[in-house]
Amino acid sequence: MSKFAVKVEHTSVLKEYTLSGKDLANKLASLNLEKVYLWDYNYWYVSLEDWGKVLKDVLFGMPKYTVDKFDCENFAMLASARVSERYQLNTCGIAIGQSPWGEHGYNILVYEDGLMYFEPQTGDFIPIKDGSYKARLVIFGG
Repeated sequence: MSKFAVKVEHTSVLKEYTLSGKDLANKLASLNLEKVYLWDYNYWYVSLEDWGKVLKDVLFGMPKYTVDKFDCENFAMLASARVSERYQLNTCGIAIGQSPWGEHGYNILVYEDGLMYFEPQTGDFIPIKDGSYKARLVIFGG
């Protein structure tokens, strides 16, 4: 056993930003959602570049896709939970709505310039204005 303690950094330091629940609700208003659940009063987020680092980490070792047992909404929920657990960020929301494959579960992220959809099964970032995904329900907090 070594006499020396060495601190090992496994993840880079992320610069966090914050916004209120009211400000997040205002950002989400442009999406014309049927339902929004905001479970916290304050929200912490990172830059889009840092989201790439965070999500690369949390997607590592995801379970295998299994129809009805571990499918799209399970990927979205697990990605959101891992982000909350590992990084204490509550802005990897869960989204339910349309996608190129029909009704689908995925994530919605807050970053410095707005909102972005994220497909946890492929690791793809999808701009809101792309139009290929359209959430009808989102949940933030955790």
